[in-house]
Amino acid sequence: MDKILYFPYINLPKTDWTVRTLLYYDNIGSIVPQEYFYSPEENYEAFMLELVQSELVIPIDPIQTLDNPWEVSRPFLHFLEVNQKRLSQRRQTFIEGKRSRIHLEKFSGARIHTGKFDGEIFYQLEQMGLARREEDNWYHVEKYTADHLMKFLATVLSSKLKMQPTTDNFRKRFNSGPNHNHKSKRETILANLIPFPEEIDFNKIRKFKDRHLDLLKEFRNRVEQIVLDDTIIEGTELFNVKLEELTLRKNELTAKMNESQIRNIIFGSVCGVIGASQGLLTAETSGVFIGGLPGFASAIHSALKIEKAENVIDQSGLKYLALVDKRIRLGKNHQVIG
Repeated sequence: MDKILYFPYINLPKTDWTVRTLLYYDNIGSIVPQEYFYSPEENYEAFMLELVQSELVIPIDPIQTLDNPWEVSRPFLHFLEVNQKRLSQRRQTFIEGKRSRIHLEKFSGARIHTGKFDGEIFYQLEQMGLARREEDNWYHVEKYTADHLMKFLATVLSSKLKMQPTTDNFRKRFNSGPNHNHKSKRETILANLIPFPEEIDFNKIRKFKDRHLDLLKEFRNRVEQIVLDDTIIEGTELFNVKLEELTLRKNELTAKMNESQIRNIIFGSVCGVIGASQGLLTAETSGVFIGGLPGFASAIHSALKIEKAENVIDQSGLKYLALVDKRIRLGKNHQVIG
């Protein structure tokens, strides 16, 4: 897939992960509450606001996207209720203060009524001892429940929209399965091939992607050939040779494009908040999220039924990277912090 859906947060982080993601995928969506559409300047963080205004990130309202937003949540509640031992453990975790914040409007409309409101799922979570209303439209939710709730929503939405659910903070217990090695290989390749600027012109990136969309697809195909080839194992000599080959050919093409005549963006040094070990941990399929916890796969399957979500060496792909180097490149004083 060439489109991704970011979760669990509303705002994408200002890190190398985001920049590489912007340059690697055609479209990025983020799950956004309704009120953010009406007053973006008051709600988004400054970095995310620029991404939305430049149309590099598309806000997605789950209430407008899903046909049956309340009915879809029922399988998730059943998943919580069916295992009383796990439910009891999560209540204790919530009492101990291990919580995450979730916005009401990701699961309901904006209307709130006394005693009963559209966010019925939060009412039920409160009854289970797993959530508590905070201020405005935010809830504190027990951390494991919050993780699974956002994963559940992202998987259902991404299946509906033909996107890949993606996160920048992928904890190991939710990242098991056959796709783990693919994600790790993809991250290593992209971390070596795509530079991370601290200051960038988002409008310039938007125009760049629009102009070179065909080259982006070729580049992505070239990378995925290596990622999906299970005979090329990360850390082996063969993998290192493939990576060095891509890097050398990218540099050769960059040199041929006479980049000194192009006005370049000035970048600062890396601000490695995320670091090389975390970027681009993308799920090729929603199945990566649903293993390991009994009942979770069934909950997602039931929700999807409700929503009815059917549903030889050459230069190919490397010209895109050369153009990134030429128009969106690192300054001479760039330092990589490893």
